[in-house]
Amino acid sequence: MKAVYQTAIEKYEEYGKLLNPADLLVWTIDHFGIDKVVMGTGFGVPGVVLLDILKKVNKNVEVFYIDTGVLFKETYELKNQLESHYDMKFKRFSTQIPIEQQRELYGDELWNRDPNLCCNIRKVMPLKKALSSYDVWITGIRKSQTELRKDSDAIEYDERYNVTKINPLINWTHEQVWDYIEENKLPFNKLHKEGFPSLGCTHCTTSVKSGEDDRAGRWRGSGKTECGLHFNQQNGQIRIVKPGDKN
Repeated sequence: MKAVYQTAIEKYEEYGKLLNPADLLVWTIDHFGIDKVVMGTGFGVPGVVLLDILKKVNKNVEVFYIDTGVLFKETYELKNQLESHYDMKFKRFSTQIPIEQQRELYGDELWNRDPNLCCNIRKVMPLKKALSSYDVWITGIRKSQTELRKDSDAIEYDERYNVTKINPLINWTHEQVWDYIEENKLPFNKLHKEGFPSLGCTHCTTSVKSGEDDRAGRWRGSGKTECGLHFNQQNGQIRIVKPGDKN
């Protein structure tokens, strides 16, 4: 797979790095084939923008989300809105461990005691399953979101999932994203207008004060800034969870 990525990056560099998102998506589908390409979304504003661009490029690329079981009700409402708006269905992936079983295995409120393990169970392991049938993962991450993301590029290779990762909005600013939403009259999570610029799970997301980083409300006070889907440095090793294993 890495050889395929290397060939892709060479052709991409020949084509030019100043591609707009639609051009990059067209190139990706043409190069890898539609059956090997999938987009993932967490239903944030960049994800909505990217979904709209993707649907204008090709309506048949599959799109998935990770259902942790504890997303905000407004997030689920937006998912339903988008499915209606684009006449589509998102592919849903989730952990095989319900919150009740997680409580039995690891004790109550694992997200407070070991948020990295909680994210691994509820997000990272389902993502590995979601990407297992694809060669390309399209994401909505942007350089300006966090310190870790500032060195990301429009096209990368992710060894953990053995996929080429395409980030069409990588150089977009916060203002560009919202301008696109408003110009195209797209639906978005209403909590974004109530102090929640970045939304994850209900028990790990708080509102953000003026002047704070967009992701300051994620895992507040823990020093954690990433769930581990994109960057493993903050999450350590993925642990295989077995029934009855409390260690």
